[in-house]
Amino acid sequence: MKAAILNQYGESPKYVDLTAPVPNADEVIVEMVASSIKQVDKLKAAGKHYTKYPNLPAVVGMDGIARLSNGSYVYVSGISGTMAEMALVVPNNWVSVPQNLPTPLAAALPNALMGSDAAMLYRGKFQEGHTVVINGATGGTGRIAVQMAKNRGANCVIAIGRISSGLSELTNLGADIVINTEQTEAAYLNELSGYLSKHQPDLVIDYLWSRPAELLLKALNEVMKKEIRFVTVGEMAGATINLPSALLRSRKIVLLGSGIGSISFTEIKQYLATELPGVYKWAEEGKIIMPIQTVELAQIETAWQRPEAKGKRLVVLIQP
Repeated sequence: MKAAILNQYGESPKYVDLTAPVPNADEVIVEMVASSIKQVDKLKAAGKHYTKYPNLPAVVGMDGIARLSNGSYVYVSGISGTMAEMALVVPNNWVSVPQNLPTPLAAALPNALMGSDAAMLYRGKFQEGHTVVINGATGGTGRIAVQMAKNRGANCVIAIGRISSGLSELTNLGADIVINTEQTEAAYLNELSGYLSKHQPDLVIDYLWSRPAELLLKALNEVMKKEIRFVTVGEMAGATINLPSALLRSRKIVLLGSGIGSISFTEIKQYLATELPGVYKWAEEGKIIMPIQTVELAQIETAWQRPEAKGKRLVVLIQP
């Protein structure tokens, strides 16, 4: 079979021939159709993620869409790497893909949902009627967070990001308020504090961390009159912040992280089993929009080096 193989950390995967994996008694082999290239895949291959491959060389890819022997399509999480023509999975531990949902979108959505919808539900304790702030809303996962918050009944979604990265487009995706960070810090804080004072948020989903998180926390400290859960999902602006102790002592700000580990594997399984089918239905109905770029598996080495463009998720088409 053909597969995308990582030989050493820090390299791009190579397109090679590989012997198909052999299932154990509690495993089945499935035919992979598509798998998305995610930030976590790239960080893991670079040796910069807190999860590692058990051994190298290894097939990359954590999940994707498979075709079963009866011709139906399902979303699977791989025991072996999924960017290969065949992969090992746990039997019946999959989610059916609706007939009219495009395969690339079905492949790309689950990871984006773990960093948005699952973060809101399991770490943010989202409830219908909440006001939600999305910090870094113009990224691919941030755009999904905006849509999922509205699909789940948020009263108000405040999207924060750079106008040059498509902030204004988020209004069409459901954002009630958009705040442009491409202005002086003083002007930005004044605008931000005004909106937060009027629309007291229950939850923040933050993809940026570093200085943008500092500014947001500063504004929250000035105006918040109730408890808020601040969930950090990413660190696109930097890995550290300056966090005064008094800020957490003087306001009911609950600071949380969301990722592999803080969301347990039990919760991940629960989300995929109970929430993903409904989200797939929303996507089939056109209630979730996600720009997709597709490449063939044979292009994996060059595709791996391609940066995400304006929120577009890259999906590898493995076979017809």
